[in-house]
Amino acid sequence: MGKRKDFKMQLLQNYFSIEGNVATLQLVYDTFSELINPNFGDGNIEKLNDKLFSDIGEAVSLLPSKFKLNLHILIKDFGDYTQNECEKIIRQNVYLAAYRTLKENRRKLLSGGSLILTGAAILILSYLLRNHELWFDLINISGTLFVWEGVNMAFLERSLENRATRKLARAIKNITLEKA
Repeated sequence: MGKRKDFKMQLLQNYFSIEGNVATLQLVYDTFSELINPNFGDGNIEKLNDKLFSDIGEAVSLLPSKFKLNLHILIKDFGDYTQNECEKIIRQNVYLAAYRTLKENRRKLLSGGSLILTGAAILILSYLLRNHELWFDLINISGTLFVWEGVNMAFLERSLENRATRKLARAIKNITLEKA
C-alpha cells in the first residue's frame, strides 16, 4: 500500500474496527428516548429523530466505497422500551426513510417534468415571436432556464440522491442493538 492509503487506514482505525473490507462502528447513546422524535406520530410506533440516521450517514461517507459497515448500537438505558421494541422501531424507521426517499424522488420527477413542459411551451412561444427581437430573446432565455431547471431536478438531482441512497443501502452489512 502507498503512504496515502496507509494514512487513510490508520485514520479510519481510530473510529472503526476494521477487518478486511468490513468496518465496525460502535454508536453509544445514553437513552433510547434521545433518538425519539416526541412530536411525530400517534404513539403506535415511535419516529426516530435524525440523530441516528445522521450518524449512520456520516459513517458511510467516511468509508471507502468497497467497504461494508457493521453498526453496533449500544443503549445505556432503554427506559420504557424493551430491546425488541427498540429493534422494531429502528426497523420501521428504516422503512419509513426508504418510503420518504421514494416519495421525494417521485415529487422531483413530476416537478421536473412540469418545468420541462413549461419551458418547451415558452420556447415555442419564443419561436412564434421571433420577429420581435426583444421579446424573442427574453422568452427564449426564460424557456431555456425552465427546461434546464426541469432536467436538473428530474434527472440530475434524483440521480445523485439515488446514488447516495444506494451507497448507504449497500454499505450497511449488519445492525445490532444491545444494552451497554
